[in-house]
Amino acid sequence: MSMKKTVMLTVLAAALSTSAAGVGSAASVTHSEAQPVTMFINDAAASIRALSYNGATLISVRDLGTAAGAWFEVGANSSVNVYYEGHTIQLTSFSSTVLVDGEQVQLTSPVVNVKNSLYIDLAGFLAALGIERSVDSQGQVRIDATKLLQDVEHPVWMNNGTLIVSQLTEEGRVDYTLDAKTGAFAELLRSTGTSSLTIVSGGGKAAYTDENGAIFVIDLVSKAASQVSGDSSIKPELVWSEDSTAIYFLQGDKGSVIAKLNLADGKISKVLEDKVDYKSNLAVSADGKTFVYTVTKPGAVTADGSKPVESDDVAIDMTGTEPQVYLFDSSSKEAKASQLTSSTDDKIFVGLSSDGGKAFYISMAENNPSALVAVAKDKTVTTLVGDKDVLQAALLGDKLIVLTAESNGQAIYEVDAAAGTTKLVYHVSDEVSEVIAAAGAPIAIVQGGQVLIDNNGQWKKVSK
Repeated sequence: MSMKKTVMLTVLAAALSTSAAGVGSAASVTHSEAQPVTMFINDAAASIRALSYNGATLISVRDLGTAAGAWFEVGANSSVNVYYEGHTIQLTSFSSTVLVDGEQVQLTSPVVNVKNSLYIDLAGFLAALGIERSVDSQGQVRIDATKLLQDVEHPVWMNNGTLIVSQLTEEGRVDYTLDAKTGAFAELLRSTGTSSLTIVSGGGKAAYTDENGAIFVIDLVSKAASQVSGDSSIKPELVWSEDSTAIYFLQGDKGSVIAKLNLADGKISKVLEDKVDYKSNLAVSADGKTFVYTVTKPGAVTADGSKPVESDDVAIDMTGTEPQVYLFDSSSKEAKASQLTSSTDDKIFVGLSSDGGKAFYISMAENNPSALVAVAKDKTVTTLVGDKDVLQAALLGDKLIVLTAESNGQAIYEVDAAAGTTKLVYHVSDEVSEVIAAAGAPIAIVQGGQVLIDNNGQWKKVSK
């Protein structure tokens, strides 16, 4: 909040206190003397006056509203209007109801006037303002009055303090930057028919394709976007090179080709064209020489091939359609892609180690817990987490952050693939569906559709 706005709020709040005189007599109210208490509002300590009234603890409307960033106005019939985030809350002294945008909200205790200041029960006032509160492990009341984004999708780290999230609208998609400490957000890109943003290492820029296949790069600071390739071939996946001088992508409607766009001259070259269709989950080593991807073959029609494949009565043989992990080493001109796995389990690809030596995936075999698995260039398969049901994993450098389901709930572990060690990091709610990790950034989770950040051992909500 700017200094000018803070001063204006203080002046209006002072006017509120003096104008409330005569609404009710303080002498007729049984109450204690107001005492200052400390609450944390938006992570900043604030002194709020509180008193006991007929057994209930009430807090100063002026103090809490000013600290939360509300706007005050004295209304008709000695009422007070509080304006906050587009809502109007009307308070009347000694009334047990408040009006929120014209609708009545019942309070557990009435609003009272003590020495020309209005006091209200904390829970009722926060509910009226749409503000959430929590109590930390030390018993400290924490109030988050920040306006938060709603219904966000695809959170990814831009840098160690900022996330990029998306909202789907009737017109298309809107991407936002989201401050991991405060929840403050700003629009980054509004688009229709574009791919998700692929962020470069370090977070300075991101790449995406439009509905025609053209590639664009957006500067994440200036928000300026420029077209870097007009090639109209379908590009289902983009991957930045480690030095951000090139963008790799799968090419064609079946992902048959691995291609490279040189950003210096805009030229596209083919890295691998081996006639193997249905490549996906492209990952590239830091040196740009090793490429790992999965291949999932389609099922084969086995009866009455004259009918459309989508017909309900067409038999399709799914044998051999399980996804398999492939590796291609481009350092040799004679090199061919090598199939690293052949097992019949379903596989969710996680990523490639920075040196290109190991690929990681979640193995889902029938009647067994899902396991975190590594496969090396020599096709050696190692189970990293096999005694817990692995729900999701994120690659963090050469370590993995793993979300698991266990008999006593869900948990997050850090797995060191090189050392073969597993360390418990958090116990979390069963509503957690995703972990978002990046080097140097705190752990973020998606819980019940909301994004939360680890804030010194406390989960802080930054979206709703």
